[in-house]
Amino acid sequence: MKVKVFKVRISEEFQKSDESVISRFITGREIIKINTQLIKEEINYWSVLIFYNEKTVKTTHDDQDKSKSNLNTIEQPSEEELVIYNKLKEWRSEKARELQLPPYMVFHNSHLMSIARYKPFNLADLEQITGLGELKIRRFGVEILEVLENA
Repeated sequence: MKVKVFKVRISEEFQKSDESVISRFITGREIIKINTQLIKEEINYWSVLIFYNEKTVKTTHDDQDKSKSNLNTIEQPSEEELVIYNKLKEWRSEKARELQLPPYMVFHNSHLMSIARYKPFNLADLEQITGLGELKIRRFGVEILEVLENA
């Protein structure tokens, strides 16, 4: 497991560019955990600590019984997967605004794509997606399943 630290300055001038640096970093990596701390200085910022592994190859069906499915692959998504992915991104944006968090703190793009590809039917199915921990599933799982039902 590796660790990377980012700073997201809380000002209109810097916030979007700082967030896009993190989004680019997250793509291509399996995120294990994200810790944040609000730092109050002359320019307030979020200190973001990301624990990650380099992205691995998608598991085969035989391997899925042995461990969580790693569906974070670089394969081209189907049209159906893109529709679901975009609905999940809309939900994430709304949830991030509601919680006053950057969108990647709710879920990052690779998790949303994994959900769109796997199309879980229940909370137990969500648990099979690499990187979705118990807390995120407990906090957002029901809403994710509702988005999938309506996509």
